[in-house]
Parts: sequence; C-alpha cells; structure tokens
Amino acid sequence: MSRQCWIRRVAGRRAGFSTIGMIVAFVLLGLLLAPMLGTILSAQRGFVESRDRARAAGNVRYAHLALTRFMRLAGSSPVGLPLPGIDPDPGGDGLFNDVRLRSDYNPPDGDIDDPGEDLTFFLRADTMFVKSGSDGDEEPFLIGVDSLAFEYFDRDGSVIVDPARIGPRALTVDVTIRARGDKHADPAERTLSGLVRLRNGK
Repeated sequence: MSRQCWIRRVAGRRAGFSTIGMIVAFVLLGLLLAPMLGTILSAQRGFVESRDRARAAGNVRYAHLALTRFMRLAGSSPVGLPLPGIDPDPGGDGLFNDVRLRSDYNPPDGDIDDPGEDLTFFLRADTMFVKSGSDGDEEPFLIGVDSLAFEYFDRDGSVIVDPARIGPRALTVDVTIRARGDKHADPAERTLSGLVRLRNGK
C-alpha cells in the first residue's frame, strides 16, 4: 500500500464524529442548557404574572376613578331639580355593596334621562356591572372583581348604618374595590380604597 493511500485511510477513519460521540456531545449540551432553560421559563412566568398584576391594578384604578367621579356628581342639578342623589342600597339586601347615583348635568335640562345621569353599580359573580336608569341595559364595567364596598360617614366622622340617613347626611364615602388578575393565571389580589367627598359637604 502506498504511503498516500495509507494516509487517506487513516484520515478518513479519524474525520467527523462517531454516533456515540455525537450522543455524548448532545447529552453534555443538554446538561449545560437545562439550568438556562429553567431560568428562561421562570423569567417568562414572572413576566406574565407581573403583567397580570399590572393589568389588574390598572383596571381597578380606572374603575375606582370613574365610580368616584360619578359619586361626586350625585345630586347635582344646576337647574335646581330636587334629586335623591345617592341610593346606597338599590338591591335592597341591607348591604352597602351597590349604589345608584342620580344627577342632572349632561346637559342640565331638568331630567335624569341623559347618558351618565342615572347609574347603578353592582356586583354579580366576579364582575362589576353598571346599569343606566331603572330599566336600562346592564353592561360589564370591570371583570374579575372580588368585592365592592361603600362606607358612609357623617359630619362628625361616625359611620352611617341607616340607609335613609345616607342621602341627606353623608359627607364622605369610602369606596373599596378589590379585584383579581387574569383568572387563568395565578390570581394577584388588588385592592383600591379611597375617600370621596359628597355634595352634602360642598
């Protein structure tokens, strides 16, 4: 055998990887990448959870802001229409977990038939709804709500428990909305509470 053929044979035998060598290489590569993959998946889960928390917090802030704005307007009527601005228990269950708000401002025309002038906010299952008028359509206002609560205070700071005294006497109300994040993710509880000054204290 010539020297050139022998070199070619040896080189051909040594070139590339054997099947066992490739399997070993893949196993070692998998062992090295497994911790990195776990870190990537953990970071992805953390991002999804923080996104759901941020979304839930943003939704609660928006709902709280809109609801307290309507509460500040309750009872207002530039044309002097006598209005029972706040009905603290429109559901009639003795609990302050819903509210009906009436005002004449959009535009001030002596009635409460215009958009945003007669609104009822209430909770059903895990959704806060808003209803326009006494027989209007119900629309979802915030999905994923655990609880909606109102606590009314008199001029001396004492809590009012009699619904009949709230309309004419309540000076402030503490509005609390507690909501959850995406139901399909780990629930991130979010609570927002704040005092609203009512028209009795204007």
